[in-house]
Amino acid sequence: MNIFRLQWGICISGNMPLHIIFTKSILFLFMSFVLCTETFADYYRVTAPNGLNVRASASKNGEVLGKLPQNDIVNVTSIENGWANINYNGWQGYVSASYLTAVTSEGKATSSSQKESWNFFSWLFDSEGESAWFTGLKWIFFLGVAIFLVKIAFLIIVPMIAYGILLGIIFLLIGFIIKWIGWIEADTMWFIAKCGYCLGSLWGLLNSIFHFGGILNDAADSGSCSSSNNGNGLKCYSVTVDGCEYMLTQDSQYSECDYTDQFGGKWSYDSQGFHRV
Repeated sequence: MNIFRLQWGICISGNMPLHIIFTKSILFLFMSFVLCTETFADYYRVTAPNGLNVRASASKNGEVLGKLPQNDIVNVTSIENGWANINYNGWQGYVSASYLTAVTSEGKATSSSQKESWNFFSWLFDSEGESAWFTGLKWIFFLGVAIFLVKIAFLIIVPMIAYGILLGIIFLLIGFIIKWIGWIEADTMWFIAKCGYCLGSLWGLLNSIFHFGGILNDAADSGSCSSSNNGNGLKCYSVTVDGCEYMLTQDSQYSECDYTDQFGGKWSYDSQGFHRV
């Protein structure tokens, strides 16, 4: 019996499971964004002998906002089409990148151009000086990773709570019986129930750790399912697995668990979803 969600674990590149490829892709994107951010947020020294004009737009005809003296250190937000974007006295300014050279240290930078420590939330919400495509890509990346991590947390926490409640109820019943016999007091009975809940939660956590690969597969799952009813009152489901659509029809009105697809394949349904028999 194969849960259709776990089919994402099939090797699609050599012998490497999809969840490993997905994890490596996330790490690669993260490192790419970090490197890209560091490239667009660095310090440069002005090399123009007579100073470097700061313009209001990335054009030689742009309004001149001021001038940077030679050897001044500036914090460049981004460089595009030969123009460097900087923060000049609270204004967004542009200078020609041809007269800038990268430096490895701040040198004798003034307090206004001293390097600030990198902050993730500042990087995420501050789009000043960034191109539209970079800002959009940054948010797509962030939301994708956030949704993926939330799904992983959900798939870990829900079993912990479920196992905790189940074992807690069992221990509570045991404690109630022992209390009814007269061997323990009410406080001890509730303590036993709490111990059962803690053990159940631990059981759920360990189960999630041992099946973490499956959790990654479920979090990355893109399988979809829609339902309807046919003329006989039987439920019909459309299940998409790896791009292949299966039309599942309920075998009997009295069975909520048994289904058959259009190819004659047998499926079952439970709280975890559809299973191919």
